[in-house]
Order: sequence, then structure tokens, then C-alpha cells
Amino acid sequence: MNFTFIKWKNRDAVKCSLNQYELIAGISAGPRILSVSHEGGNNLLYEDDTDFSVGEWRIYGGHRFTVAPESADSYYPDNEPCDFKVMESKLLISAKQRSNGIRLSLEISKTSDKKGFEIQHILENNGKEEWWGALWAITCVPRSARIFASCTTDRIHYWPGTDPAQWQQVNNQLTVNAGNFRGKIGWHSQHPVLTAIQQQGTLVIDSPDLSIPEACVDNGSNTELFVCAAYAELETLSESVLVAAGESASHMQRWRLQPSLYSHA
Repeated sequence: MNFTFIKWKNRDAVKCSLNQYELIAGISAGPRILSVSHEGGNNLLYEDDTDFSVGEWRIYGGHRFTVAPESADSYYPDNEPCDFKVMESKLLISAKQRSNGIRLSLEISKTSDKKGFEIQHILENNGKEEWWGALWAITCVPRSARIFASCTTDRIHYWPGTDPAQWQQVNNQLTVNAGNFRGKIGWHSQHPVLTAIQQQGTLVIDSPDLSIPEACVDNGSNTELFVCAAYAELETLSESVLVAAGESASHMQRWRLQPSLYSHA
């Protein structure tokens, strides 16, 4: 995998090139993954042009790494420049350390089959107190994408205000209807697989991390989908972890890129 320092829409970034696949990671804020594309095509991730915010936190779009359960800590501002280094075939991007000693990093490398990227989400506890929670990986894609998710359980949690009729479960796959409605659901999957199909290509995200529902913070969920008028969020979470001072925890995702599957879906 090759790494190139670039400007991406006025942001400092690193382009990660692997065969016909390209991933752009932001370093002027984040760490965030800003773009992913197949064979020079359009960005498969959502790009925010509304400046949506929660306090000082900005959505930006793309992929972000935060913590659960959802709280003010989930929207800790990540607007400062990141530390970064290239280590042989890996790129490590780290946010500035928080006042409580917590530091979030993304380590990006290639998958073993060289058809995509491994995204390791790393939480370091450099503080004096234990940290408890889950590592939460969120990927924004345009709402126009067709979303499919592995789902073999009927224990699906619907967040308040979510209409269950807008979500369909067929043949161990969960999909969401098109439309401008807003809603969120979550469930537990033995092997989370989330797929976003667009005309310019298909993004498949899976997480190999093992978990049990009883150890998951969001009503037993390690897989979640949120939709609104502009975008959809594909989310995986680690089990809840207790990270002692001086220790770390991680949550893995694998991203694979494919040509558009519209003709097959």
C-alpha cells in the first residue's frame, strides 16, 4: 500500500492507495476517513456541506471513531490536527489526548486479500482512572445508497421515534426503505456485515470482533443503523470494556470495495 500526503478539499490528508482502491484519511482534524473509492470513482462516503454540529463537534461526514454509550463524550470535538506516522505498510493517525488521558487512533492497513482496508480503532487510557465503555465506529454514506445488513435475530431494538414498518428483514438480511424519514435500530450479530450499494460502487464493512449481547452497551447491540434525510450511518460497536490506566483496547473493521451491485441487487 502506498501513502501520499495531499490536500483534499482544503484539508490536510493522506491518500492510501491499494491496487484500484483509494482511501483518504484526514489529518487536519479527526482522525476521520474522508473518502473511499473504487477505480478512481466518486467518493462512496457522505460529505457534509451543512456544517451540522453538536456544540463544537462537527459531523464532517465520512467515517469517525467515538465511544458509547451515547453521551457528551460521544461528541467530544475532534477539530484539532492529528499526530500521524507511516509504519511500513500501516498508517497510524491519533487525535490529541483528552484531558482525562483518553486518546483515540485509527490504524489503517491492507486486508490480507489486498481487496480493501483494515481499520483498527484504538483507545488508549493514559489517565489515572479506569475507563469503561465501548468503542464505536460510524460510517456515513449518502441516503441514496441501498443498505443491507446481516441480521439473524428477531431481537431488534428500535430507538424512540423509529417506525418499524420502514425496516425489512428477509433471508437474514435487514434493509431500510427509501425516504426522508429518520430512525435508528440496533441488534446483535455474530459477524456484523454492513453493505452500502451505490451506482459508483459498493462498500462492504465487516467486523470480526467477537461479542455477546450481554456485554454490549446499547440494549445488547453491536450493529446499528441510523438514517435521516441526507445520510445513513453504518455502525459497529465493541463489547463494553474496562480499560485500566496505561492500557488500551481496540475494535477492528474490514472495508472491501466492489463495483456497483445494482444489477444484482
